[in-house]
This record gives sequence, structure tokens and C-alpha cells, in this order.
Amino acid sequence: MATNAAPCYGKQYVRYAETFEAATDTQGGAIGTVEVGEFRCVSYATYAGQNFCAPPSAFTVLPTTIVGVNQAYIPTALAEPYTARQAFIATSGLLLIENDPASPFAAANLNAPLAINALGQASLGGTAVTLDGTTPLIREIVDIGGRPMVLVSFA
Repeated sequence: MATNAAPCYGKQYVRYAETFEAATDTQGGAIGTVEVGEFRCVSYATYAGQNFCAPPSAFTVLPTTIVGVNQAYIPTALAEPYTARQAFIATSGLLLIENDPASPFAAANLNAPLAINALGQASLGGTAVTLDGTTPLIREIVDIGGRPMVLVSFA
């Protein structure tokens, strides 16, 4: 079976990763509408069952804990019903996260706690998050192929 894995960038260092199943439905009941972007934070989607994850937009209240960073794009179940929904989630290391173009972290924000928006992007105006009781910290602001990213240290 083919996967839609994204390229690995030299700046990123994945220490640990886990596999999850991406939820298809939102917590509010919208069926087949959950889309998980690459290099975006996801949270445990216990409303969908064990070992499920979803971006913050799938929840009725934005979560303050994340499970890690999704490494490959997963389309909605409505758009591509036969696509595998297995998510490769990096949980530890020095990880790339897409920087929100509307509210980006900048060089002045180095060593600041990670905050994310509803899409799971790093966002200066977002919600502060933790992972396993620790606070991920912004270590570097990078631009990879015209795509704004932040390099975040996860314990």
C-alpha cells in the first residue's frame, strides 16, 4: 500500500514516534471531515476510541495537551475514503512544526513555550500546549522551500 509520507528535513530529529489512527469524525459529530496536515500538532481523540488522534479543530474545545507532531498529510475521509488513516506521530526530539503565516513566531520568540492554533500550527496567538506534562520550547525559526516552520524541542 502506498503512503503519503512527507520528506524528512535535515533540521528535524525524531527521537521517538508512535502510530495512531486519525479520527474521521469531529467530536461535535461532523462525519468524515477531519483532515490532518503534515508537520502539525495533534491530540488524543479519545472520543473516537483508543489510539486515535486528531487536530485541535476536531474538538469542541481546543485541547491544551498534544500527543505529538503528525509527519504526513491525511486527507478527509469524504475526499478520499480509501486512503489509509494511519498517522506517524513524532513524540520526542527536535521537531518541525508549520508556523502559522497569520500569527507567526519570530526570532524574538526563541525559547518561548509552544502555542498552537486550531489547525495544529505553531501560532504566536494560539493556545499554549504541553506534551506528557512538559512544555515544548521554540528553538529555531526556519523557512524550508518557502514554507514557514519552527523547530521545537520536545523532551
